[in-house]
Amino acid sequence: MTESKNDDFFFNVGIDSMGFYTSKYYVDLRDLAEVRNVDPNKYLKGLLTKEMRIPGPGEDIVSMALKAGQNALMRGNIDPSEIDAIFLGTETMTYAVKSVSNILAEILNTSLNCITQDVYNACAGETLAVLNAIGLINNGIINKALIIGADICSYELESPGEPTQGAAAAAVVITKNPRIAKFGKRFGKFTANINDFYRLPYEDHPVVFGQYSINSYIRFQQGAFDDFFKEVDSIIPDYLAFHSPFAKLPLKNIQNLLLTRWDILKKILLEKPINTASSVKVQEEAVENVIKLLDNVLEPLNEKEKFVNVNEIKEKLLKSITHKLLPSLNVPMSIGNMYSASIWSQLIYLLESVVDKDDLIYFGSYGSGATCISGMLKVMPEVSEFRKKYPTVNNFIQNKERKSIEEYEKLRDKNDAQEVIYAQIEPHPTEENHFIVLNMCEGACISSKLNGLEFCPKGRHETYQRKLPLYAVVKEIPLQNIVDEDLFSSSIVRVSEDVKKGDTVEYNLLRAGKNESMVCIESGYINWIPTYKPITHPLT
Repeated sequence: MTESKNDDFFFNVGIDSMGFYTSKYYVDLRDLAEVRNVDPNKYLKGLLTKEMRIPGPGEDIVSMALKAGQNALMRGNIDPSEIDAIFLGTETMTYAVKSVSNILAEILNTSLNCITQDVYNACAGETLAVLNAIGLINNGIINKALIIGADICSYELESPGEPTQGAAAAAVVITKNPRIAKFGKRFGKFTANINDFYRLPYEDHPVVFGQYSINSYIRFQQGAFDDFFKEVDSIIPDYLAFHSPFAKLPLKNIQNLLLTRWDILKKILLEKPINTASSVKVQEEAVENVIKLLDNVLEPLNEKEKFVNVNEIKEKLLKSITHKLLPSLNVPMSIGNMYSASIWSQLIYLLESVVDKDDLIYFGSYGSGATCISGMLKVMPEVSEFRKKYPTVNNFIQNKERKSIEEYEKLRDKNDAQEVIYAQIEPHPTEENHFIVLNMCEGACISSKLNGLEFCPKGRHETYQRKLPLYAVVKEIPLQNIVDEDLFSSSIVRVSEDVKKGDTVEYNLLRAGKNESMVCIESGYINWIPTYKPITHPLT
């Protein structure tokens, strides 16, 4: 395909900014293996996963999605009022009826003339939301969309799925004339009704079916791969990324494609040059898995291809897979299964740390039940500017606090009691700072900013406006004798227990525990409380 035809393959619609968030709390899977009386290699090599992130007290998909969305707007220097659509992909429900995207639009202060929608389609929710945005923008119905995938993967304790858990949110801003990457005009699609994974209403944990679920994932990825490349087999990607319930599964997918779709894979892995200028960092366990994978496929491939030098082909394939696929697996290996945020967190990571302008990324997004959507991104020259802007996915991977299995299980008990600590703050002087404006009722519930509809579920009529900085410096902590009026102050705020005087802290919105919002719970309402935590990244 010539360069001009290559350009014709891509929309002038794509990713204009991006953001990510995950909790700093993690469980080392070696600790989990010891307590569960399991060989650690079952997790580290069998699943190819080292750590799983777990939400802290009060963290849910609203708090995570808000941080990822704020990060995307800040990094792209985007005025929230320019956003005229917010779509949230998730399978972690907050309300049975009421969209989280409405809550996010309120807190992020987007336009009132904004489309909002929550997309529920297992792990493919964010991808389907992206497709919605591409179509709406390309047809001029909207101009700029904020798409967020946010999920908490939670399996029953001591179940086979437990070591694959994770929690995160990934956000992308979609618009015309994007600065980061354009979408291809063709998407691979494959859908059928299967029972590989599901969660019944009112149940906390999903059901998954081992090898059957793995086989389903591989079959669907192959189906979307075939549908994509049947008409565009001359446009060859530089990098690959696949939805990752656990990091070993994309490698199983590649093994299958090597055996069944060698004609395309050899173009990708052997004929398309490797970008040796990129700084590729991969994990040793992942490389070991690729070596074993190649040992399994080279004999049947050699029977068909009659390689002149099998060892040379093995070395070339090892080098190519290491460069083109393994970088994206750094994310699930360190965070776990993020459901709808999984493929998008990997794509953001690649865009932040690995790819160069004009590189092409093929991605395969999978949602159980099941559907698979694959597509292509073309990297834009401005991507290099975003590598100077924080926080990156790698900032979150590096910023972490290890929790014991006992601490992890207590967090899993959903004990909403939190130590309430107040501090005096002042806005941080960074030019990147901005202010979040909230309307609150006299009982400190978040209420609508829409004039005339500032309704409180408990019937309180007095409302207050609270203007809080995104970044702040702690002046005094702790503060005693807090009175009701202080709950609406811009300088007296709630902080996490690890905050100290002099710290630079950032705004978070944490879900109120049952002990903190009984009057709201009586009406079935969920409240979130502004809470400041230590900053997770450098301020440029």
